[in-house]
Amino acid sequence: MSDMVFILGIVGLGVLLVTWVGIRGGRQASTTMEGWLVNDRQMGPWLTWFLLGTEIYTAFTFLGLAGFAYSKGGGVFYNVATNDVGYALGFMLLPAIGLLGRKFGYVTQSDFIAGRYQNEWLGIIVSFCAAIIMIAYIDLNIEGLGAVLSVLTDHRLNILSADIIGFSVLSLAVFFGGIRGNAWQSVIKDLLMFGAIAVLFFTIPYRYFGGFGDMFSQMMQKIPSHLNMPGPTHKLTLSWFWTTVILTGFGQWMWPQWFNVAFSAKGPRTLKLQAVFMPFYQLVKVAVITIGFAAVLIFATQKVGGNEVVLRLAQQIFPPWALAIFALAAVLSAIVPAGPIIMMSCTMLARNVYAKLVPQTTDRQMFNMTRWLVFVVTFAALILAVVAQSLIVTVLLVAYDFIAQLVPAVIIGGLLWRRATGAGVAAGLLVGWGLSLYFLLSHHDPVLGYNAGFVALLANCVTFFIVSLTTQPVPTSFLDEFFGAAYHRRRRQVIAAPRGALARDLPDSLKNPVS
Repeated sequence: MSDMVFILGIVGLGVLLVTWVGIRGGRQASTTMEGWLVNDRQMGPWLTWFLLGTEIYTAFTFLGLAGFAYSKGGGVFYNVATNDVGYALGFMLLPAIGLLGRKFGYVTQSDFIAGRYQNEWLGIIVSFCAAIIMIAYIDLNIEGLGAVLSVLTDHRLNILSADIIGFSVLSLAVFFGGIRGNAWQSVIKDLLMFGAIAVLFFTIPYRYFGGFGDMFSQMMQKIPSHLNMPGPTHKLTLSWFWTTVILTGFGQWMWPQWFNVAFSAKGPRTLKLQAVFMPFYQLVKVAVITIGFAAVLIFATQKVGGNEVVLRLAQQIFPPWALAIFALAAVLSAIVPAGPIIMMSCTMLARNVYAKLVPQTTDRQMFNMTRWLVFVVTFAALILAVVAQSLIVTVLLVAYDFIAQLVPAVIIGGLLWRRATGAGVAAGLLVGWGLSLYFLLSHHDPVLGYNAGFVALLANCVTFFIVSLTTQPVPTSFLDEFFGAAYHRRRRQVIAAPRGALARDLPDSLKNPVS
């Protein structure tokens, strides 16, 4: 039996096992819409941590980040800074979003937006547009899976066939597992990813350079301009860097699947714990970026595609059994994170678009439609992957240009500014999405050195403020209830005891202060 058949066999068995774990783990919770999508709002800290981590650290991290470092140089550090900004924001945003979901029964981002602005049509528009944008994110995972399979078969399996296999695996895994099943799959995927990247990170310096010191010395001597901005592309300047960090740091929580995670958690404390401990995942990104820079020296005389860098190194270093485990980790990094993304896209189309336009839709019909839409949405991402093949990071950056336009609707008006109106949100989105599309089609990115999506977001914000100030806001009575739920605090009765008094000296009624 050839090494290739052995490796593919191990990967196939591993995927089947992880899919079974997902189906079994989410079987009981996935019989209703709320159970399938938000686990009846009972997800604890452990599973929530892995669920958040698996959504942030995907095939993009495993393959695309090293490819970006290899192809475009120092600008890649934007991605580390993005998550640092994002986690600080997540500590403040996610608990408030989770409380609002529990209070008003929200299960999607569009529920949140339509509820905050008391405008169902706004929710419908946002749902449809966000679902379309998320197809690019699903495309990212299909491309990642296709790249893995193509490299493992020495390109005997063409990209189209690899992408079709990716589509099949993704859609079946999501259809059966639900959010709780996906959380259990995330545990396996992340543990494998940690181990695979760690072994590669510590092996490469000694295999090719004689140690970490020699590796970094050679980088500084041979490719110093590659480590700095603007790098070999001459486009990724400091202006591009800081505007991209702001856009993607704030835009990170605009992806609808994060609302799904916030609504799944048991409570605010669970979500705050994630923001505190999520930075541990950053070690993976630092390791992958270092691998990408090392690949510039290792493949100096060869032509290697950016998305293939990590797997090519693994093929050179690992024996077949270890390469099989590494490949399984890479495959799962594409399959598992796509779960909540696909689920949320389908749910918004069924619940927030179709069911709003056809009010007689029953809950069971909506649930069944949501699950079958999994195949439709994933197939659309497959078409995009075939028609518009690109570097994985580029796909993600383009998607961020569009999804980040929701910042005024969600953060500014949704959680901070009571005077914001639905008309302001709609006008701002029209300007932001319109400019983003123009910059994309005309290849104007960066714009005068600045991230094109950031420029579009500035125009969006200006429009949002002007229109909001000139249109009718939501009634004060609802805003009081909405913002009161978002920033609810438990207040304990504080009673000063006499100096020197012990707890046993207090009356029983004061030993346990009430909320």
